[in-house]
Amino acid sequence: MSRGDKRGVALLVTNPKREIIILEEFQEKREFGKLAGMFSIPMETSEPAEDDCLTLKRLVEHELCGFNSKIYIERLSGSYQVVPGIWVFLYVAQFPDCVLPSLDPTGEVGNHRWMNPRMALDLRLRQGAREMIRDYLNGYGYSGKIVRFKCKEVI
Repeated sequence: MSRGDKRGVALLVTNPKREIIILEEFQEKREFGKLAGMFSIPMETSEPAEDDCLTLKRLVEHELCGFNSKIYIERLSGSYQVVPGIWVFLYVAQFPDCVLPSLDPTGEVGNHRWMNPRMALDLRLRQGAREMIRDYLNGYGYSGKIVRFKCKEVI
């Protein structure tokens, strides 16, 4: 990461069936590699000087509010340069139930669903999400040391 780069977090949430949470992006933010209608795992940009723990808490409050305290964050999986100047740190989490909690759309994201991660790779995913899901499927990132530069551009 270079000085002046922005950072954020992503949360790959699994259930006992090994499905992952996928959501639909409602807002376009090309500078972050996303267009309305794309799909993604939950991601949130960090505020200046905000640590990952606080950003993850805000992410759960904003995009996964029905999960609340039932989510268990297992580990940091890796870091991804989703677009030049923006790095996202991927965390893997568990949810103890296969029933999706009631989640209200936030205006920015919605249409949450559990999905087989291999099937999720067939979706039109926002930049960086494909690499994160693929690395999860391949078992990478248990040490938190995986680093991916220049995720594939999809816009």
